This record gives sequence, structure tokens and C-alpha cells, in this order.
Amino acid sequence: MQYQEATLRQLSPAAFGMLGSMDMAYIRAIKTEDEISYGIFAGNGEKLGEEKSADLALVVARQNDFEAFLIN
Repeated sequence: MQYQEATLRQLSPAAFGMLGSMDMAYIRAIKTEDEISYGIFAGNGEKLGEEKSADLALVVARQNDFEAFLIN
């Protein structure tokens, strides 16, 4: 455990942000002039996709083996 903690403390903010980015996704509303859609984003903030509903975005993320979360 001490080795893991020491290793994590030495990571740069960018490297720390990449941890779990291939396992987790978050869903958040994207507002445009005419409508609201829901973006699917990797843990590091990279946009992976977009759907018309939050439920559909969660399903798509989970079908692609991401642990998905809806955020406000």
C-alpha cells in the first residue's frame, strides 16, 4: 500500500487524470441554441459521443464497457 501511495503522489496532474480514463465515463448535458443533448466523456474529459437522452447515453457508455455516471 505504501508503494502505491508513494507512486500516486509522484504523478503529474495530467497523468493522474488519465487514471481510470479507459474504465470510466461521465454523461453531462450539452446545451446548444435549439436543444439539449447528452455528451459521453472519458474520465480524462475526452468527448466520446453524444446522444439525445441521458438514459440512452448511459446505455451506450455501459455497452462499451465503461462504468458510467450522470453528472450535473
